[in-house]
Amino acid sequence: MRTPTSTSFEASLASAHRLQRLERASPQINPACGSIVLDHGHGTARAVAFMHGITSTPVQFHDLGALFYARGYNVFIPRMPRHGYADRLTRDLAKLNVAEYTAYVNQTVDIARGLGDHLTVAGLSVSGVLAAWCAQTRADVDLVVPIAPAFAPHVVPFQHMPGLARLLKVLPNLFVWWDFRLRARGGQPCSYPRFATHAMAESFQLGVDVYRAAKRDPRACNHILAVTNARDIAVNNSATRAVLQRWRSHRPRSVREYTFGPQLGPLHDIVGPYQPHARVDYVYPILFDLIDASR
Repeated sequence: MRTPTSTSFEASLASAHRLQRLERASPQINPACGSIVLDHGHGTARAVAFMHGITSTPVQFHDLGALFYARGYNVFIPRMPRHGYADRLTRDLAKLNVAEYTAYVNQTVDIARGLGDHLTVAGLSVSGVLAAWCAQTRADVDLVVPIAPAFAPHVVPFQHMPGLARLLKVLPNLFVWWDFRLRARGGQPCSYPRFATHAMAESFQLGVDVYRAAKRDPRACNHILAVTNARDIAVNNSATRAVLQRWRSHRPRSVREYTFGPQLGPLHDIVGPYQPHARVDYVYPILFDLIDASR
């Protein structure tokens, strides 16, 4: 657990801009896919940091972040390591590991902490697991929001995840197309059309680590709000609830779950406005109200 930090708005903004300059200077990174900062020129009562899903980029959260910005929040949407490259078929993605994932979370919080008096950190899918790790370890975060966290694939019982994570890490890495029909032509310009099994294995291992830590120790953050979709066909929602139950065993009143009902459809990425059958007109106001109402 990290000791709560005290960071000024000026220091946080300078760190965010420094990160953006480094990304712009990199020949690997697509300039359209870098970290996003939406600030009001001063610290605000509330700030939010959004961590995008694996193979995506900050573009995924841009429109949702703009909604929060319009409602008075300062917003930080950092690029995950090894993401946003101009080469959408980069093999660098397979090198992602637990150390890089957790460093990404810590950097996100360290930068965002000074943007507002109350800080929310949210993450989608694999970054939903990273958000859970943030909840377990960062006492300087007020609210953590794992969105459709990928603790386990849809059809895999959570108790099998330690073995699956170990197996995937020792097997040769495979790149798997998100869309086998479109293959390299699939996805958006600021996303990768395939994922790496080694990178997924590392995120699954981190999820197991969070689950085990939650049994021993109460989480560090103040409040947790998990958001799931009842019709999600990518992740196992019961795995999310197993982690929530362990957190509730320590401090039950500040752990909540909101589940979108069947009207949302079989979406996993409920945030990206570019997804086929996206329902952001329905999802965004609910997400804003859920987060804004949490104190």
